[in-house]
Amino acid sequence: SESLLEDQARPIVLLDAREILPHVAPDNQELGLMLPYTPLHHSLFAAGAPDVLVMTSANLSNEPIAFRDDDARARLTGLADAFLIGERPIARRVEDSVARVGPFGPMILRRSRGYAPGAVAALPTDRPILAVGADLKNSVTLVVDRQAFVSQHIGDLTQYAALQAFRETIEDLLRMYEVDQSALLVVHDAHPEYASTRHALELPGEHVAVQHHRAHIASVLAERGAWDKRVVGIAFDGTGYGDDASIWGGELFVGSIADGFQREGHIRPAVLPGGDAAAQHPVQAAAGFLAGIQGLPDLTTPPFNFSERFRFASELVNKNVRVFPTTSVGRLFDTVAALLGFTRAVSFEGQAAIWLEHLARTAPSADAYPFDDLDWLPLLRQIVNDRVNGRAVNEIARAFHRGLSEGTMETARELAKEHGIDTVVLSAGVFQNRLLLEEIAAAKGDLTIWTNGEVPPNDGGISLGQAAIGAITRT
Repeated sequence: SESLLEDQARPIVLLDAREILPHVAPDNQELGLMLPYTPLHHSLFAAGAPDVLVMTSANLSNEPIAFRDDDARARLTGLADAFLIGERPIARRVEDSVARVGPFGPMILRRSRGYAPGAVAALPTDRPILAVGADLKNSVTLVVDRQAFVSQHIGDLTQYAALQAFRETIEDLLRMYEVDQSALLVVHDAHPEYASTRHALELPGEHVAVQHHRAHIASVLAERGAWDKRVVGIAFDGTGYGDDASIWGGELFVGSIADGFQREGHIRPAVLPGGDAAAQHPVQAAAGFLAGIQGLPDLTTPPFNFSERFRFASELVNKNVRVFPTTSVGRLFDTVAALLGFTRAVSFEGQAAIWLEHLARTAPSADAYPFDDLDWLPLLRQIVNDRVNGRAVNEIARAFHRGLSEGTMETARELAKEHGIDTVVLSAGVFQNRLLLEEIAAAKGDLTIWTNGEVPPNDGGISLGQAAIGAITRT
């Protein structure tokens, strides 16, 4: 962690908090620390700034950073205590990078200032490639002269300002490297309704779609230049468009970038009432995952206290109205969080899962819940029973993490043995969970584990995987 803090990129590094600060990172046992990274910061402290400053991005929740002076004054007055205005206008918004050290080495969670747009990999192609990423945590990758340049974190493309920044970033990169767009291979997500997909199809050149979770696995292999390496790839996240048009998010693959990745397994399917809206309300996701459990108690009463949204979502499931099949591990985390007390709406992506991880960290240990053959039904049934019988919620959370990791690695071992493979690749947003990675490290046996190191495991790294698959299969 010290070397990461002192790295010339000067990222924000997530570290275990020694002291809980009121109103700073609530429900979170980590704090993001950053050392001064410009002469201006040193000048601030030399001029008498407090020894420690609490800093945040210049934006309201879910909005892009305000980087123009007038916009910042208009949007942030009442939030910021002061504004530091420079003599020169800022040309582009660039977020701070965020990183942490985990059991498999340093991991970048948001790749931006200090790292971008540096080259992260050399791809075996002489053709220029533009990979436009996904719609959340968007980044884009441009491959020129075999070098893969990954842009800064752009953000959520459902926000107009972020979508505008996405278009500007593509134009900047193509202009900077004087790319002949008629020769361009444009790679995009398979989701037909993504804003990034629609924009990609408007660009000149050849177009190719790459499935979301295969791109996650390819991003890890691209970092290592492992084009022919056969692996068991595990991609766990909240949402990704599957081959069957359902919502994937708990996928196991076998293969390589060169030969392709065959889907060999997934968690037990559930249904998701209301589609993407369930990602904002853990009790809504819970209505879909708990629908198959017989003899449930009334979850709107203590100790669960689910809101009326759960009743409404359950009615959708019972009537089979606006329900969508899913294998999302992200929504499984939301379901468990709801059962343990996170019954409110989330205010940012992944909040319930983060809450659950930090709750689990307060328990010293717990035996694993069953997750045999990636079947979460016995696991949830036991969690409900333990909650009714008064078991401590932090013990339940810890047992869930251990069960998920041990069950997943047991399935991975079976696939690895069947196919003569020694390496497992972990990628996608759920693997930002450090406790889950620690449990996997304890359960991996003689398997080698590869994770992302140069780009984020979340959707911020997916454009690199798209570019890698495009480079191998279309050039």
